[in-house]
Amino acid sequence: MSPTERPLHLLLIEDDEDDFLIIRDLLRQAGKLNYVLDWVDSFERGLSALDEGAYDLYLIDYRLGADSGLELVRHASARGMHQPLILLTGQDDSELDARALELGAADYLVKGQFDGRLLGRSIRYALERASASERLGRSNSRAALLQRCLEASYNGVVIVDALAPDQPIIYVNPAFERITGYRAHEVLGRNCRLLQGSETRQPGVNEIRRCMTEQREVHVVLRNFRKDGSAFWNDLYIAPVPDEHGLVTHFIGVQNDISERKRFESELAYNASHDVLTGLPNRSLLEDRLLQGCQIARRYTRELAVMLIDLDGFKPINDTLGHAIGDRILVEVAQRMAAQIRPGDTLARLGGDEFVVVLPDLAHGEDALLVAERLIHSIARPYQFNELELHVTASIGITLSNGEIEQPVKLIQEADLAMYQAKQHGRNNYQWYTEHLNQEVSERMTLRNELQKAIEGLNFELHYQPQIDARTGALLGCEALLRWPHAERGSISPLRFIPVAEDTGQIVPISQWVLVTACSHQRRLLDQGLAAGVVSVNISAVHFLRQDFVGTVQRSLEYSGLPAHLLELEITETVLLKDAERAIQLLRELKALGVGIALDDFGTGYSSLSYLKDLPIDKVKIDRSFVHELISDQRDAAITQGIISMAHHLDLKVVAEGVETTEQADFLRRNLCDAFQGYLYARPMPYSQLEAYLRGLKSA
Repeated sequence: MSPTERPLHLLLIEDDEDDFLIIRDLLRQAGKLNYVLDWVDSFERGLSALDEGAYDLYLIDYRLGADSGLELVRHASARGMHQPLILLTGQDDSELDARALELGAADYLVKGQFDGRLLGRSIRYALERASASERLGRSNSRAALLQRCLEASYNGVVIVDALAPDQPIIYVNPAFERITGYRAHEVLGRNCRLLQGSETRQPGVNEIRRCMTEQREVHVVLRNFRKDGSAFWNDLYIAPVPDEHGLVTHFIGVQNDISERKRFESELAYNASHDVLTGLPNRSLLEDRLLQGCQIARRYTRELAVMLIDLDGFKPINDTLGHAIGDRILVEVAQRMAAQIRPGDTLARLGGDEFVVVLPDLAHGEDALLVAERLIHSIARPYQFNELELHVTASIGITLSNGEIEQPVKLIQEADLAMYQAKQHGRNNYQWYTEHLNQEVSERMTLRNELQKAIEGLNFELHYQPQIDARTGALLGCEALLRWPHAERGSISPLRFIPVAEDTGQIVPISQWVLVTACSHQRRLLDQGLAAGVVSVNISAVHFLRQDFVGTVQRSLEYSGLPAHLLELEITETVLLKDAERAIQLLRELKALGVGIALDDFGTGYSSLSYLKDLPIDKVKIDRSFVHELISDQRDAAITQGIISMAHHLDLKVVAEGVETTEQADFLRRNLCDAFQGYLYARPMPYSQLEAYLRGLKSA
């Protein structure tokens, strides 16, 4: 024992001091034994010392007065003490010897029959046996713990004999039984391949064989089969188990049923590439199919057709009847379209009410027309939901490709352009993509960008065209007309940029600027004592139906200081087509402010007659298209007379637009039209000229 090791703490329980001295002297002769010896002289003190358990070894005398040292041995054994005890006695009794060892004593020594060397050896052996016993106990405890852990593990565990023929299973835990459905006795002695079923050629199976041959770890995911034949995904980890000499004697496999995870991953992968509502491919998968279609077209010199389908009339149904009905229509539309295409074709949903059909491997591009017609007819059939019969139609854009295109996704853009052409041609039809369409879009994009710069720089002007009393010739007011003087292109017609602004939403800030500027100009004229009458401002349906439009008008009046009765808002019948009920409510709120309302371009729309009696308006404006030919075309004359008569019966004023000749003015005057607006009286003029015009009227 090295000097740095802790000395052994020995306790002698002996009631005879002479015997204590003898034992002490014998220990000094015990050789290489580093120890500290303590002594207690009674049974009671010895019992207390045992309970404290502070010593490495106890030497116990058999006779302790009236008590027996065997009782101390029995007591220590009952407490589960691991420190060794050596019983010392004055008599050589084999029965007592056996009894002491049976009770747990490490050794039995007869006084007078051992020397220091024998005592030292007995102590050393007792300590070594106790240490070995403790190690064995710990090992057994660990083994028992490991066994319990294996039994309690959620993962399946299987152990096979690596040295036996066919490497049979020698152990499975309860989790293995739960996962596979096999009881332990049904698999012990069999090879694990029983779980493979007929799927023995999986890549993971070959990997297992290779790694077991090479005696190394392997981690694979396999499709295995339970006892009842149902499949499950087995996440399996196998490791070799070597003995103390490094010889691999067993393999242990730890398995986990990841079928639920695999199902979830499969759903995620499916949802990542498919539309949740209809189950159709989404844009991501569509782009992949487009790429494949282009490859087929190039390889076999075939045509590829791409169609973009947008539903007509779907939005009002979705908005009024709710998304539940809207979703059912979308699902049925998808089913109807799927029935009209080939198994190798692709039907995808882009989102909303837009779908795409990809027709690869066409012998002739014209074949796409047959499909387009079938799609249009199938979509147009009524949709029956209980007692509801609903109708939607489809506008389809078609583009063709021979596959020689760097970015196949551009085909969707081309089909989209053609679809908008179909919308403009009355809907419920199909149109082909042409390069001319692309040029139009490029022009619109340029115009949109330049329009944004004009909005940011307020690079607009207002021109004003007077409205004249038909009977007296007096000035009633002016219509504010928007102009865009472009630095490079010159003056750009509103007919070109207003549709773009409405499509992009840019019309809202433009309309707000017009409203504030017109009110401010009118206020300035009043302050100069110039009687300009009422200023009329055209309002886009897009702006009119925006949130807080009434508040926008009110703030414009407050900002400019213009009295509300000197502002007139001109709306078109488009407002009623979008949302008639809301439009009527907004008009009532505007009337409550004191603002005048005129219905512009009357007679060119589709729904004004049905709502005219309910509209809180003050006047209608006859569109210039009727006025232009009313002298030469009896039909235009009759329509104009009818509009004037109907308006007067509804107590509405009538303004005729585009009056350019005295003949037109005389006809309108004879038919009691209230006011004229047109080149016969004045062209639209910028604000500076309007001031001069009004001063001229005032001086006259």
